[in-house]
Parts: sequence; structure tokens; C-alpha cells
Amino acid sequence: MTKSLENRKFYELKFAGYDDLVTPADISKMLDGVNISTVRGMLWRSEIKSFRIGNRYLAPKSSVIDYVLSDAYQELKDRKRAYLQTKIIEEDVIGYRLRLLAFCSKPRSRKEMMQFLNLSSPKVFYRLILNPLLETGELHRTIKSRDCISTQKYIRGAIAIK
Repeated sequence: MTKSLENRKFYELKFAGYDDLVTPADISKMLDGVNISTVRGMLWRSEIKSFRIGNRYLAPKSSVIDYVLSDAYQELKDRKRAYLQTKIIEEDVIGYRLRLLAFCSKPRSRKEMMQFLNLSSPKVFYRLILNPLLETGELHRTIKSRDCISTQKYIRGAIAIK
């Protein structure tokens, strides 16, 4: 049995509890909680084959399985995973800031700080962690005259060098 056929059988068994025609709410559950608005957009763009009765979308269960086995679904899962990685709750942010202050007892670059905190998004790091520490004065730039240069380093509570 080929790999794709095995995968299809797996999803047929996984979705056995659903009717042969599924609603956007069912599809949302089948796709591991994808937002229902996203599901409606996929139906409207025909990413999942469906039809309308009045103002209701219905899709054959087999079309949802086809979508789950497609590259488009893998891309959707990758985007969702990336979003969840960048979503940091406030308690985590406070913890990150405290750890960063302890780490910056000697001058550190942005790259070193991000690696230390194991963060991959420079935007999230700057907006939620670094910039608030700079604004409160808990962290200082070592080169005061230039905000954003590759050689810029940051240090805890020290007066800027230049």
C-alpha cells in the first residue's frame, strides 16, 4: 500500500464520526481548530471543494481529506505554528525581561540576547522585550549616538560609552 493511500485511510478513520457533508464548523474541528473565518475563506476560494445551499457552505468529507493531504494544508499548519511561536503571553514577557537583565551584566548584541532567550522573531523581541527595557532605563545602549547599527550592544543599568 502506498504512503498516500495509507494517509488517506488514516484520515477516513479519523473523520469517521463526521457526516458525508460537513459544515464550516465541522471543517474547523477537522483541521485542528483553524478559525472558522479562515475555513469560510478557503471554501470561498475553492481551496476545499464545496457548494452553497442558500447562504450555507457544505463540503464533502472527501474534499476535506483531499485538502488535508495537500501541500496547502501543510503550509497552513506551518503558518499557524509560526504564529503560535511569536505569541508570547505577558507572564513570559516579564520572565524574559528579568532573564535578559541578568544576562546583560556585560555588553551583549541583539543576536546574543535572542539566542540566550531562544527567540526567533526579531520584531517580537524588539517590541515586547528590548524596547520597553530601553524606555524604562533598565537597559542602555553602549553606543548612544546610533540607535540601530550592527555593532550596537546593550548593558544593564550602565551609562552609555559614546
